[in-house]
Amino acid sequence: MRAGRRLAKVDEQLEAVELINSAKSIYNLSYRELSQILNIPESLLCRYANGDLLPSLDTVSIIKERLRPMLDLTEVLRRNVVIKDGFIDLNNVLFNPYILKLYQRRIKDLFSDLPINKVLTAATDGIPLSVMASYALNARLAIAKQYKDVASEDFYEVSYIVDSPPRRASLYLPRHLLERGDEVLIVDDIVRTGRTLNALIELVNSAGAKLVGVSILISMSKSWVDKLRDRNVRIDIILDLSDLRN
Repeated sequence: MRAGRRLAKVDEQLEAVELINSAKSIYNLSYRELSQILNIPESLLCRYANGDLLPSLDTVSIIKERLRPMLDLTEVLRRNVVIKDGFIDLNNVLFNPYILKLYQRRIKDLFSDLPINKVLTAATDGIPLSVMASYALNARLAIAKQYKDVASEDFYEVSYIVDSPPRRASLYLPRHLLERGDEVLIVDDIVRTGRTLNALIELVNSAGAKLVGVSILISMSKSWVDKLRDRNVRIDIILDLSDLRN
């Protein structure tokens, strides 16, 4: 077997191990419960999860077939996002490495065919997602903040209105992080009015870069999507809660 084929085989085996550990953590399953789902002995599952043994390709197929529906990221978000009195709590998502790994794989599956070399987000809640996206696409990370870093002197700046409390805010991005000709994926955790997203798009335009993709964990509105339809931008909304907002 050639080296390339061997590496591809190992990658599939490691993906299956990752699915086992993700399902176990996200759904708080015991090895016995996993064994019942997969029809694989507990002892083997334990050895797979601990890295003592890699599953055969036939076993890999069984693991993927039975666990992937459970680990669909939209379904995982529905189970882990806490919504109370209109407030969305993403702590169960943004601080769970297994869910973040699912996000990383989704980004790789949906955007790796595009020539993306920069991932842009706004601090702070978008940072965990953007790090995973950057890693998935082997792209550099650019984080816009509401203050100027002391280590930089030259910034792109854009102002916009925020709702709570109503005020004018600004985003600042050091110019060396985003350059003319860069191909950009914007990542955000929640889009409500689309104002922060629009500000990030303005930063892309100011740099002379090209927006090629937008990845949104949760969308509370559909109006921003309509504004991007004529820009040939690939959009991925993982959980659409616009009906809830209405």
